[in-house]
Formats: sequence, C-alpha cells, structure tokens
Amino acid sequence: MNSRGSKTGWLPFAFVSLGALILFAPLLTGRVLFWGTPLLQFVPWREAAWETLLQGHLPLWNDSLGMGAPLLANYQTALLYPPNWLLGLTGIAWGQGLLAMLHLIWAGCGMALLARRLGSTLLGQTLAGMAYGLSCYLVARAGFLSINAAAAWLPWLVLCADRLTLAVAEERPRGERLRALLWLALAFTMQWLAGHAQTAWYSLILIGAWALFRGANRGGWRGLGRATLWMLAVGALAFVLAAVQLLPTLEYMLQSHRAETLDPEFALSYSFEPWRSLGWLMPDLFGNPATGDYWGYGNYWEDAVYIGLAPFLLALLAIMRGIAGRDERKATIRFLVIAIVLAFVLALGKNTQIFLWLFENVPTFNLFQAPARWNLITVFCLALLAGFGADAWRAPEGWALYWMRLGTAGAVAIAATAWTLGALAPDIQPTFTHAFWLAGIWFFIFGLFALLRPPDLTPLWIGLMGCIVLADLCLAHWGLNPFTSPDLYRGESVLAGEIPKEHRLYMPPDLEQELKFERTHRFDTFDPDIDWRLVREVGLPNTTLLDGLISANNFDPLLPDRYVVWMEALSDLPLDQQERLMSLMDVGWRAEVDASRPSGVVYQPVADPARARLIGGAIWVETPQDALDAVLAADFDPQRQVVLEGSGTEAFDDLVGGEIVRLEPIHPGAVEIEVRSIQDAWLILSDTWYPGWRASVDGIEADILRADYLFRAIRVPAGEHLVVFRYEPLSVRLGFALSVLGCLIVGGMAWAWRRD
Repeated sequence: MNSRGSKTGWLPFAFVSLGALILFAPLLTGRVLFWGTPLLQFVPWREAAWETLLQGHLPLWNDSLGMGAPLLANYQTALLYPPNWLLGLTGIAWGQGLLAMLHLIWAGCGMALLARRLGSTLLGQTLAGMAYGLSCYLVARAGFLSINAAAAWLPWLVLCADRLTLAVAEERPRGERLRALLWLALAFTMQWLAGHAQTAWYSLILIGAWALFRGANRGGWRGLGRATLWMLAVGALAFVLAAVQLLPTLEYMLQSHRAETLDPEFALSYSFEPWRSLGWLMPDLFGNPATGDYWGYGNYWEDAVYIGLAPFLLALLAIMRGIAGRDERKATIRFLVIAIVLAFVLALGKNTQIFLWLFENVPTFNLFQAPARWNLITVFCLALLAGFGADAWRAPEGWALYWMRLGTAGAVAIAATAWTLGALAPDIQPTFTHAFWLAGIWFFIFGLFALLRPPDLTPLWIGLMGCIVLADLCLAHWGLNPFTSPDLYRGESVLAGEIPKEHRLYMPPDLEQELKFERTHRFDTFDPDIDWRLVREVGLPNTTLLDGLISANNFDPLLPDRYVVWMEALSDLPLDQQERLMSLMDVGWRAEVDASRPSGVVYQPVADPARARLIGGAIWVETPQDALDAVLAADFDPQRQVVLEGSGTEAFDDLVGGEIVRLEPIHPGAVEIEVRSIQDAWLILSDTWYPGWRASVDGIEADILRADYLFRAIRVPAGEHLVVFRYEPLSVRLGFALSVLGCLIVGGMAWAWRRD
C-alpha cells in the first residue's frame, strides 16, 4: 500500500512530529534545554552575538573569551544558518529547544519522503521516518545543536541527490535537471551553514557514493560520468552560496590547533565500544544518565544507536530477503549493507587497526574527534532498510509461523526470568535485568503484532503498529535532553556581583575538569543533585558570557593554535611564574578551591593585570618557538620587555615613561586606546593576534606585530596618540561577495528552468 496521493500520506509525518513533541514536552511549559553544550556554549555564544547585533555591529569577534577569538568564523555558532534567526523572535534560551525539536521532525519527514521516493509503502515510510528522526543517535545528541541541525539534512540531501542523479543519468529535460541541481545545492548550503563539519563531511561521503551508485545503476558508465560532473557542479555552487561562512571558517581552521592533525589520543576518544552493539536491541543495558545509573565506558550519547526494536528487526528482514537479486530495490539494499559495514568498522575507531592506519595515512581522518559518529551513516541506512523490511513483511506461514509463535512465547519467558532475577538476585547488575525485561516485553508485543498481521494492511493497523514503535522510542529516549527553568539563564550571578568586570578571569584546567565532569556534568547522571546556578556561580567557561564577565578560558572545539599552546604551557609553570604571565594576559582573578564557600570556588586577585601596556625594551626572535621560550624564561619581565617576531632589531629604553590614558572597547571587534609617551615605544595589547585585525595611530595605518608569542604590538611615537584596533577580515568580505554571486547564479538558473 503506497501512500503516494492517498489520504493517509500524512501519517508518517504525524508520527514523527508527535514523537518529537512528546520528547520535548517540557518546552510547552516554558522550560529550556540546559545540560552540556546549551549552557556552556550555544546559549552564551548566541546571546553574545545577538547583543552585538542589537548594538548595530556584526558579531565577527568575541573579545570576552580566550583573550579574543573569532565568533562568526567559529563554525559551531552557526550564526548564518537561517533557522537560527528564529531565535530573535523566541529568545535564545527557549528557542534552542524549539529548534532541536523541529530538526528532529525535519529529519524524520525527510527520511519518510526518501522512503516514499524509493517505493516504500505507508508502513515503510512511517517506520523509516521514526527510526531516523527519533533514533537515539539524533535524540541523545539533540542538545549538541549543530550536530542536531546538520544531521537533520542528511535524508533531504540523499533525496535531492537521487532526483538529480536520475534526471542526469536518464537525460531528462534540461529544466528538470536544473531544478534538481538547485534543490540539492540549496540543501547542501543549509547543511554547511548548520555548523558541524564532521557531520557534513560524513554526509558528503555518503551522498557522493549514493549518486555514483544510482547514476551507474540507471545509466551505466555514461550515467556514472554525468552524475559525477553534475555533483561537482552542485558542490561548487553550494560552496559559493555558503562562502560567507565557509571562508572565515577555513581561515580559522588554518590558524587553529586542528590545522595539521589532532592528538591521536584525543581524536580517537569516543570510539564505538563493541559491547555497545547490544544497544541495537537493549539501549539501556549499561544504564542511562536520564535515570542516573549509567556505568558504561565514556558517555552514553556517543555510542547511542537505538532505532527501535521493530525497525531494527525489519531492517534485518530486508537484508535477509533482499540482498540477493538483480532488481533495483535489491541493488539498493546491497549498497546500504556495504555502507553499514564500512561505517560501523570506522566507528569502532581505535578498537581496530583499520582506523588507526587511516588516521595516520589518509587526509581528514585526523581532523575529527569521536569516530563513533560514523554511526550516523549506520543509523541512516538501517532506518531506510527498516522501511524496506516493512514492505517485505508478510503474515507468517508454515515454519515461519511456528518459529514466530515460539519466539513470542520465548520473549515472555525472557521477560519473566529477568524480572525474577532482578527481585531474587540483587548481585546482578540492575541495568541488565531491567534491559532484558524490557526487551522481552517489546519482543513479545512485536511478535504478537506479527502473528495478528492481516494479509492486507489497513490504515488502522498501520497506525497501531506506528503507536507501538512510537511508544518504544519515546520510552527509550525520554529524559535524554534535560530541561530546567529559564531562570538559569536570567539575571546576574553572585559571581558577577563580586568580581569587577574590567579584567579577565582564569580557571586552571584541572579545576575546570573537576567542576565540569565530576561535580556538574557527570556522565553517569544528568541530575547530580545540585543547584544548576552553581555552573554560573563558579564561572565555568563559557557561562561568563551570560554575566558580561571576561574570561581567559574558552570552551570551544576550535581554538587558535597559539592560544592552545600558551594555555598548556601556562598550566605547566610554577604558580609564581604563572602569575607573572597571567598579569600579562590581563587576568585579574584566578579561581581556586575553597571548601568553605557554597560554590566551593573562590577567585583570588592577581597583581598588576593590564590589557594594554607601553613597553620600551624589545627582544627580537625569528621563530614562534623562540618567542614562546623567551616569554617562558624565568628572567623575562613583561613590564619592561616585549618579545617580537621578525627580523627587526629596534628597541627603546626599558624604562619608557608613559601611560595608557584610556582604553575603550567600541564593540567586540574594535577598541580605542589613548596613549601618552615621552619617547617612542611599543604598545602591547594583550588580545590574541589574528589575521584581519588592522591598527591605526591617529588615523594612519600601522603594522601589527606578533608580541609575546600570542598578543599584538604596534609602534607608537612619543607624544599623545589615539590608537584604534579594528577587526575587518578579508575572508568575510570575500565570502559575502561570493555568496551574493551564488544567489545571482541561483536566480539565473531558476529563471532558465522556468523558461523550459
């Protein structure tokens, strides 16, 4: 029963939407997402960006974290992703949850439409849509807002790629090919603006393989060649359309600690653990942080793969019945099986030698953390196979009927045994008995439905089956996105009232690690029995943005390379040398443990912090390492000397007389400094050196030098002067011009297809 044109074609979309609404029901009472990245990254980033926009400036730079870092170029902020503009109407904190929910619906609807295009029945569309849109992979990561948004576009990309590939392979009219090309380019653009490079890269690999497979399947070698050329054209057009985001991000990548490769230990963390494969059948075998009893390796969500018991079993049915044969459906099943095997092996990461070899020898494998995220492709393909399995599902007869009855009865036995052991054998891990008991119940219910399956499926029966799968998924995934009162984001913290805002805070990495992963964001439970205002009261990065505090810390997956090296070197120094460099960093307050305070943390003052200094003495060095070594030397005095990189030799009196009369941030991307000096000197601004910053002295352009390894310096002559630093990156201007050009190309192509 295919739903194309039927009155029940809305059913798959209704089930996906209902499931997302159930899982995000706290939104309806005004509660907000908070656990993890919403509180520590996304809400602070976007609140800062929105505040800058309200001041009439583009949010290009963030001067309140990490001694300054790009904001727009920070890919995960996704400031140019159109759905995120809705946050201006909803409010940042509440709107994040709304967008996460809507993206789950969008993901499921896209999968249902893809299954429909590939010929699935109404039942197949319904199960495929729920298996992907409400999968544990997506739901457990919904709070990782950039992953949530990017993954939601994958089925739409495959759907558009399939339309284009077949139109090109079969040499359909030009208008149809242009229309398909534009839709695919726009879908790519949206995903690339959504803010998660890893998900976008994995999606691109799958879509490229899909296009080549479908092109060759429909048009042979000629179809393969045409599909390749058209896909390259799509990629070029999408890159141009998204250039306003991609070019600044590319520039940031080249300046970041990921420019060459990640540390292998860091990159290979969160490799998929083989024993978590049991999660296809029993998602909470090792507990769940939503119920406070997770005890597995690492965290719960990176290995989360559950798509529902019935969809998983139907996917296996599709593989068993459809992997051999020559028709198009069976060829598609073989493609999906190959994709599943490859993605799953890659997801195992450090648990196999395959990924280790790829990490060391093949580009891009050393750029991303968490190989377990390759399971995005695994989950996608299994969800689509679940739809195919629903199409192949028939009422059992003969031996199949015998085994189905036996299996259904066995499921009851498993559930009863697990329940009994849980009551009588307390030494058995409780999560085991609970998981087996629940799996037995769902096996029994699915077996009962299989035994009662009518020869011809009615909308009512499909609806009942959909309700069973929906209940399974909602029960398994309830609570994986914790909500709280919006008051968490409102008002000023106690810390903000205690600490003046003119200098930076600094939290040592060991203390940050303890606060983040042992006291607040523990992996075993989402509810460590704390007042969540604690996260703001201790100044855990990046919540300081919510209070207008300035922090030398920056919790961000993409950071300037020299900043990372500097912070690591700082933490390795003795405390007295740390304070010498912290004053250079404009750190006025250093966090320490204080058990007598309710927060457990106190901020101690640091002597002589300053964001800007006039320095006469200069040490010239040739390499970055020489600069770092000179700054870290025990006899280096940042009050009298500056380390400059280059071939210069110029220096002035160490005891230069002068003062900073005024330092006024105009907005995050500009700062004015009035200086008065009795002789030529170097003005040191303790903000991160980064391409795109320009400086002027009394309106005359001045060269910005790298100072003290990380910061900026310009030469100022004797007398009173006005120095202005402005962030005006060429990458943004060039990206904007290319994106405008891309829009003109799209308009021209749309006009051409309408003429046809």
